[in-house]
Amino acid sequence: MGSEMITAMLSDYLNAHGWLTASTTGSTLGLAYKQVMARRASTAREILLEELAHCRASATDPLPDDAATVTFRYMRAVQEGAARLNLRLLAAVIAGQTNGPGLYADEFLRWADILAGLRREEVIVLGVMQRLNDQPPNPEHATNPAFLFWMECQSILNADHGIEPHVSVAYANALLRTGLVQLASGSMDTPMVPLPTFALSNLSALLSVEGIIRSERNAVMP
Repeated sequence: MGSEMITAMLSDYLNAHGWLTASTTGSTLGLAYKQVMARRASTAREILLEELAHCRASATDPLPDDAATVTFRYMRAVQEGAARLNLRLLAAVIAGQTNGPGLYADEFLRWADILAGLRREEVIVLGVMQRLNDQPPNPEHATNPAFLFWMECQSILNADHGIEPHVSVAYANALLRTGLVQLASGSMDTPMVPLPTFALSNLSALLSVEGIIRSERNAVMP
């Protein structure tokens, strides 16, 4: 099963780097680094195992090279200090690919480069846009679908997350770099508005961004 291969690769990686347990010998600086990395590695392993637990048996196991590349890229995000939420997004991509068309390194690397560096607020904005994009078209939006779509996003972001409209615009514009959001014609007062791209629909086949936010919130709650 693909998830079992990834789990094995992760254990081998952590053992090779000595991060399953923090060393108690060495210089003060080296010891501090080992301890920090041991904590991060432990957290990353826990998150990945939680997401892989949702995997069903796959008809096709990933190639060892693909599994190794995916594991290395995931752990690189750990080394670079990616937040828990970002790690859970990456882990969910791994699980989603395993459940879907298969785990392929090139696809995972593309998603990892997009998701690993997102700010929490950007993830929240992306989640609301994904949710509305996945719903059937709103008949009331027929006259100006792009503008009214974004107005609805802003309303939800303000009501549910306390993100004011001018701030949500800034976060959505920042998401343009990901290829998940584009600019579309709006109204006379707001000539351009953010709108999801086909790439966000492709991400929906792998994971629910708001579902990941909820999972992470539940995981860290006492």
